[in-house]
Amino acid sequence: MKLIVAILGSLILLAVAAFCLFGFLATFEPTTNTTQFMMFRIGYAVVGVGCVAGIGFLAVKANRR
Repeated sequence: MKLIVAILGSLILLAVAAFCLFGFLATFEPTTNTTQFMMFRIGYAVVGVGCVAGIGFLAVKANRR
């Protein structure tokens, strides 16, 4: 049961991390309002790294017996 929960949680976190990666790359388009896009870059990076860390945590937790 723990393995199924870890796999489902990892898939959800992977989808969120992929969305954050796409959003992070989209903020590099040329614009006149650089301050607002810098906040988006920081937000996408923090959430994306958090999701990757969550995937790692779930993988370690699922492999423990």
